Amino acid sequence: MRIGELAHAADTTVRAVRHYHRLGLMPEPERTPGGYRVYTFADLVRLLRIRWLAQSGVPLGSVATVLGGRPGSQDAESASDLTADLESLLAVADAEIRTLQVKRNSLAEMLRRHRNGEPLSPLPKPIAEAFDELIAGEHDPRVRALFETERDSCEMLALTGQAPGTFFDALHALLDDPPRRHEVVAAYRRFGVLAGRDPRDAADEIAAVADGLVALFRAVPGLVDTLEAWATEAAPAIESNHEAIAEMLPDPAQQAAARGILRRLAAPGPR
Repeated sequence: MRIGELAHAADTTVRAVRHYHRLGLMPEPERTPGGYRVYTFADLVRLLRIRWLAQSGVPLGSVATVLGGRPGSQDAESASDLTADLESLLAVADAEIRTLQVKRNSLAEMLRRHRNGEPLSPLPKPIAEAFDELIAGEHDPRVRALFETERDSCEMLALTGQAPGTFFDALHALLDDPPRRHEVVAAYRRFGVLAGRDPRDAADEIAAVADGLVALFRAVPGLVDTLEAWATEAAPAIESNHEAIAEMLPDPAQQAAARGILRRLAAPGPR
């Protein structure tokens, strides 16, 4: 059979067959006096095997090794290498399946939220709803902006995978408990009213705000574990680069309070 007939029989293209020739996966048959390649049944079987391996996820660069791995055609070392190659390819396929399952679960959750009229957020539903309530119920624009920043920071943790599930469980417990939630709102209002103050004149209030927020965080173990780890890493950079914190908090007094919070969280504290 000629190359077009071979390609048709294997449900592929002439271009693919020629590509396999260039890669050395298929030997080129002898030509007829008229210059045509004539393929045999054995060529068709080899081509079908190449297609089967490629469709199974075996890279073309490994196909020759696999094709040479027929029983009795290789020594023990080659057989071991082929086993390792196939195990590696299987591990990659398993990892891709897990990645796709995560994507599918995420899309299914987005669709569920959308159908229920809920906002799309990477945060767990109870936390996303709690932040929405805090933001919508706050009349002071300074405090409302702080809650929006906190929500965005939590979304960043969720999107980057930097926070363990226990962090969000603890945050939910904090925001879902009425007395503690009242403390959170009160603490952020004290933080909010620092805006516009001279840091030198408001030093005592800045320290009190930092102490209050850190005490609130440290009362929730699952929450403070993540915050302390983050603060330990972030504190040196924030101290040496004031522009980094200014992007989130343009007010100098609030910047001073935020640096105080970081220092306290980064320092060993009571448990």
